[in-house]
Amino acid sequence: MNFESFLLLILMIVIIVELFLMYLMHIRMKQLMGEVERLNSRLEITDVELDQLTKNIEEFKKLRI
Repeated sequence: MNFESFLLLILMIVIIVELFLMYLMHIRMKQLMGEVERLNSRLEITDVELDQLTKNIEEFKKLRI
């Protein structure tokens, strides 16, 4: 086994490890995108609730004055 073969083997192992890490990162990105979508839907609901709360407060101020 000469130096070139040894170097080629090491580079192949490094590439395989990098591909595996990229695969893990891809899976994690999908998980995070799912969380972002779920939080986005909560935020939309919160916006509607905030609008309703603002209207209720304005009505309460009118009744109190």
